[in-house]
Amino acid sequence: MHHYFYLFVGFLFLVIVSVELFSDGMFMDGLLYADISRNMAEGLGSFWKPHLTYGLFPEFYEHPPLAFGLQSLLFKIFGDSIYVERIYSLLTYIVVGYLIVLIWEILTKEKKNGWIPLFFWSITSDVAWAVANNMLENTMSVFVCLAVFFYFKSIKEKRFLWISLSAISLSLGLLTKGFFCLYIWGVPFFMWVFKRNKSFLQMTVDTVALVLVTILPIALLYFTSIDAQNNMLNYFRNQVISSIQSVQTVDSRFAILGGFFSSISIPLIVGFFIIMIALKMKVQKYLIKSNIREFFMFTAIALSGVIPIIISLKQRNFYILTVYPLFAIGLAYFLYPIIKLAISKITIESKGFKIFKGVTIGIIFTSIILTISQINRVGRDKAMIYDCKAVINTVGKDITINICPNMFSIWNLHGYFSRYGNLSLDCNQKNVCQYYLSLDDCNKDVLEKDYYIVPIETIKYKLYQLKENKNQASQNELGTIKTLNKE
Repeated sequence: MHHYFYLFVGFLFLVIVSVELFSDGMFMDGLLYADISRNMAEGLGSFWKPHLTYGLFPEFYEHPPLAFGLQSLLFKIFGDSIYVERIYSLLTYIVVGYLIVLIWEILTKEKKNGWIPLFFWSITSDVAWAVANNMLENTMSVFVCLAVFFYFKSIKEKRFLWISLSAISLSLGLLTKGFFCLYIWGVPFFMWVFKRNKSFLQMTVDTVALVLVTILPIALLYFTSIDAQNNMLNYFRNQVISSIQSVQTVDSRFAILGGFFSSISIPLIVGFFIIMIALKMKVQKYLIKSNIREFFMFTAIALSGVIPIIISLKQRNFYILTVYPLFAIGLAYFLYPIIKLAISKITIESKGFKIFKGVTIGIIFTSIILTISQINRVGRDKAMIYDCKAVINTVGKDITINICPNMFSIWNLHGYFSRYGNLSLDCNQKNVCQYYLSLDDCNKDVLEKDYYIVPIETIKYKLYQLKENKNQASQNELGTIKTLNKE
């Protein structure tokens, strides 16, 4: 019977995510991450020196490289397809989901109702969006959940072995998206506060062990590899320091808290209705209150991953994606006595369960149809994608073209040209290339003098080619650029 609940949750999530996940077009960050991973698989750049394009981040140090390295493995296996990054992203959802069930098994001593936390996690609003857009937080969620799972294992047996594995998982999280995973260091403390299943001394020893073993692999890499050291230092300067000192994306430091409560609003509303129904059905109140300590514990752990972000005005809701599996487990465990009582009254032969089976089968078929219908469909950035493909079909792949300086900060444009044709956009007007991409009002005088428009059908952007009398004069520069590209 419980298999149907798992199928319902899994394919319900696929219905939610499939249209955005499998259609062409992607949020800028995830698009660039796919470019970097594909490049790494093809030998452009390396693990510690990731490469985006020759015009934008020839060496990419904006984030640690582990997620790029892992995703590049899929590109090596399956080749260059836009579905590779999508499959990778969906795989992270499946792995995190499995880890949620394993953590649930430790808490409840059974797996059959592991679909309950999966359900609350899957309907958390930012989860589907992050999976659809190939965010680094998807991979970091794997390591965060691994760290929690291993630490929970340490409570029962082989304490320091499991704590060490938990800490190493956090090391991998650090190499995926930096410091956002380190709130898990607080798990022993919050378990001591709410559960008191260990002494204060044991909690302190566990915390110190987590911290030291997490730092050790990073320190070894830093002091034994010049490339790793260079990557870490550049990341710290480019992202951590600048995020605190100069970058601002929100007006209030507390915006991230609003994002957190907004994202968990649907699970909270569902939980509220479950409690209201239980009260109306006169379920004994001790069942409702029996797991409230664990709920507060998991909520405190989740908030410990949210609150530190207020130190910076550079905030995005997806930064806290890794806290949602833990909040979902806490909420599910709180409601578990009520839900378990309701499930115990369901029989396979009952009319209600037969209707549920029919709904589940309908959701399965709907998810499959929605997924298949996205093949060759463009979901977002339609005009940009159309123009990029038209230009690449004209000028070819693996080259550099000039771009108007005013267009340089259109980051998706760099991403799509790289993704579809490994084509770089150079805004340095001294590097004269054979082709020039522009908008109507961009660098018009230069274009009219030295270039002619290439007659291809585009929607927004215009492609120009160097006039013949300028071609010979620019051959040396073009040769230099091509040599750089090959290097």
